[in-house]
Amino acid sequence: MKNFIRPIIIGNWKMNLDYKSSLSLAKKINLGRSQKGIKNDVVLLPDFLPLAELSLKNKNKNIFYGAQDTSPFSSGPYTGEVSLENLEKLGCKYILVGHSERRQYFSEDKIMALKMENIIKNSKLIPILCVGENLKQRKNGQTVAVIKKQLQEAFSKIKSLSGKKIIIAYEPIWAIGTGKNISAKEAIVVHKKIKEMIVAMFKNNLPREFGVIYGGSVNVNNFKKFKGSEDISGLLIGSSSLRAKDFLKIANNFFYV
Repeated sequence: MKNFIRPIIIGNWKMNLDYKSSLSLAKKINLGRSQKGIKNDVVLLPDFLPLAELSLKNKNKNIFYGAQDTSPFSSGPYTGEVSLENLEKLGCKYILVGHSERRQYFSEDKIMALKMENIIKNSKLIPILCVGENLKQRKNGQTVAVIKKQLQEAFSKIKSLSGKKIIIAYEPIWAIGTGKNISAKEAIVVHKKIKEMIVAMFKNNLPREFGVIYGGSVNVNNFKKFKGSEDISGLLIGSSSLRAKDFLKIANNFFYV
């Protein structure tokens, strides 16, 4: 297992943009990612409505598209759900799983294992699994214990990750959209713990490629402090990904030193 992947910058647009605004933002980012010699990957996660057009028409090798969520079921009578098969046919490469907002507002914890099992066993999509603690858990020194439980639950139906590419996004809930942040040293400690947990869980069935990225109020003013460590494989960006200039500044300047 590689202890790091090619640096990756992921923009999660959430439900912030209408259809035309999404197309416009994607166009601006596309123009800013056209230069040669780029040292990292960029993934954009629009909502489902513009995703089809953006992903199917994407010809920029420096940009990949993914979905913000997927169904835990392969197919069938599940009104409102979106299948992995459809996402793959759209040309999607990545899938976000277990974002704290999904856990908080939609009880995602209860079906996390089913979603991860479906992705790993029934698709070639690369999961971006989000884990992280809230402020109370952080103050009580429970960060590692909380993340360990989240990982164990998410992978409880999976016995092997052999041949897979897996991304874990550490996003401390108390830092999301609050402007608060942790130091790079603190993030690195948690990232190393996550790697140790995955090694302990899968031993001889480890993923082919594996990286741990950081998310939580990352912006143009603080992203550089997370740059340069192989233990921070990339960034998961929320509000700053909605501004093309800011996102491109981060995306085009984040890589391993």
